[in-house]
Amino acid sequence: MVEDASQLTAIHRGLWFLLWAGVGPLHAQASARFDVTTSNRYVWHGLSRAAGVLLQPSLAVGYQFHGLTLASGLVRHYELDRASPDELSELGSGTGHLGEDNLWGQVDFALGTVWLRSGFARYLFHGVVPQGGSGPLRNTAETYLAVGVAIAYLNPQLEAWWDVDRVKGGFLRASVSSPVMGWPFAPFFFVALDGEVGLNLGQAPDPAQPDNLANFSDRGLTHTALGLNSSFRVRHWPGLGSASINLGLRGQLNLDDATRYDGIGRTRHVIAWLSAGVTLLLGGEARTVR
Repeated sequence: MVEDASQLTAIHRGLWFLLWAGVGPLHAQASARFDVTTSNRYVWHGLSRAAGVLLQPSLAVGYQFHGLTLASGLVRHYELDRASPDELSELGSGTGHLGEDNLWGQVDFALGTVWLRSGFARYLFHGVVPQGGSGPLRNTAETYLAVGVAIAYLNPQLEAWWDVDRVKGGFLRASVSSPVMGWPFAPFFFVALDGEVGLNLGQAPDPAQPDNLANFSDRGLTHTALGLNSSFRVRHWPGLGSASINLGLRGQLNLDDATRYDGIGRTRHVIAWLSAGVTLLLGGEARTVR
């Protein structure tokens, strides 16, 4: 399974965990997944939240029975370098450390090649507000619904996210991925191309409720992005699981003023970033897939 490089950050890494667990077996099975990823930018819903040296460990667990899968997990976001007052950072200026925690839970249901997903995400910020960071007052939560089709060469999906706490508005994300290269013999490796577009439905400033915080500047398209992602299976332990190395390159065209924001006094219409990580998968289909 090849991950979208933008989803290697934030909660969406946990969502892709279910594709590793698989939807084919007809017996109950449990799975666990641990990721450690480093990148030079943290992007969520098209919004740049931090730039510099980032480390993002995550843990996900799931239980599958027939076509139904229950899963939950935690993603942490560490900023490792020191940010200046005008640099993009969740922590604010000062020495880097933990900037954000994401807690999530979801239910997936697969019916043939079509899958449905519903879940929630909780965002906890640890920045220092007087130093320009994102503090606990920005904590919020989202619910989401998604539908997708998993076929051999084209995998489209549509996600609807709704902020139910701080912003109280909707966001849509449409994406598609396609494998471009694969080597089915050890050592296994896979390469995929993916694209996405974001649409803000109600997370812009509301003149009728000026005290509400906003994620985007205007209604409408927020960004488009294109990514090239690779996964290398470096080890398989029969009856236990597998380990993989993931590499990603991603570019994004920013269409909303909020997605263009890149630090105090800085805007960028086009951004690009790299990611690299290690995935350890235990249980589930990983015990038998070679």
